Amino acid sequence: MSSHPWIFRALLGMLCATFVTTAQADPLRVSGTGALLTSVKQLLEPFLREHPDILMQFYFPPVGTSGAIRALTDQQMEIALTGRPLKKEEEAAGLVQYSLGASPFAFVVHRDSPVREVTMQQLVDIYAGRLKTWPDGSRIRVILRPVADADTAILSNISPAMREALAAAHANRQPGSALADTDIDLVEMVEKVPGSVGSVAMTLVLSEKRPLKGLTVDGIAPTTAAMENKEYPHAKPTFVVIRGDASREVRAVVDYLLAPERKKSLMQLGIAPAPR
Repeated sequence: MSSHPWIFRALLGMLCATFVTTAQADPLRVSGTGALLTSVKQLLEPFLREHPDILMQFYFPPVGTSGAIRALTDQQMEIALTGRPLKKEEEAAGLVQYSLGASPFAFVVHRDSPVREVTMQQLVDIYAGRLKTWPDGSRIRVILRPVADADTAILSNISPAMREALAAAHANRQPGSALADTDIDLVEMVEKVPGSVGSVAMTLVLSEKRPLKGLTVDGIAPTTAAMENKEYPHAKPTFVVIRGDASREVRAVVDYLLAPERKKSLMQLGIAPAPR
């Protein structure tokens, strides 16, 4: 070996390459609802510093709840962050969900808007098209989500009156008027369109430090504390979904997110943790 040092160096290089390839695990791929992706990424920063052997790839822009569930089922993703419970056929496909908690489902306006509070009846009238201007006389512009979207379902379930108002809003929507396909689209539209209002989970607003504010509804602000005290009733559920045969690394991530020690961080990010 000493008479052929280049052979030794070549073998050493091959061994080092093999070691790196073995030690460097494939990244855990994560995406899902835009309301949750940034929040979870921030929550996991301390965990990833403590576990440098676990790599994670967060896919932005987010692919949405249904897109992430499909990718998880097809083994194109390891963790899906979702805004609705699993359907029976998704559970039958071997997926397992864990409740992270719920975020206040808020009616948001630009933070510079003079509007700070509304009643639920005023919101019903706004969506129905009966109330067209804010108190200062400026035009109200409602940003809707697609009819089949989970956020539309949350909004519809507030009351029969809101369900009728929302149906009217979609039926009367003019071609080319504002329709946000994703959570991210909605907050960006509310930021840019004067006088606009839309509904979204507060965790997205807080985690991404969006220039928006949640309106107080019937005297109650959309905060996690108000949700915990059962004062603010409108909530968006949040879930972490994995496959039943998930790896040790995936389960370690889930255990970290669900640990009781995460409560303070979750609350700061606009998520009231589920009881453990």
